[in-house]
Amino acid sequence: MTTAADVAVELHGATVVARLAGEVDMTNAGYVHDQLVRAVPNGASALVIDLTATRYLDSAAIALVFDLAKRLRRRRQALRIVLPAGSPLERVLTLTEVGSVAPIHGSLESALAG
Repeated sequence: MTTAADVAVELHGATVVARLAGEVDMTNAGYVHDQLVRAVPNGASALVIDLTATRYLDSAAIALVFDLAKRLRRRRQALRIVLPAGSPLERVLTLTEVGSVAPIHGSLESALAG
């Protein structure tokens, strides 16, 4: 059974914002990864992944974030994460040290400011 993950992409100046909703796990991480990679043109300065509406991330989703960070770094593009305070995902991102490859911001406005 495949879980639902929606990816909505919009451009804010030279920054691509991808809003993930639902659950990202091993059943759909490949799809989400492909959508995010395709969404970032060479001219973009950064990708912001907004996890505000995301309910669940498993190890495949965390691996996806680390892979994206590496790809973007090679292209001299930044990766930033939006995670509101009190999110149930906060513990997962802390334990997996996602903040070591992508700064975590409490709001989209903060992430866009860089």
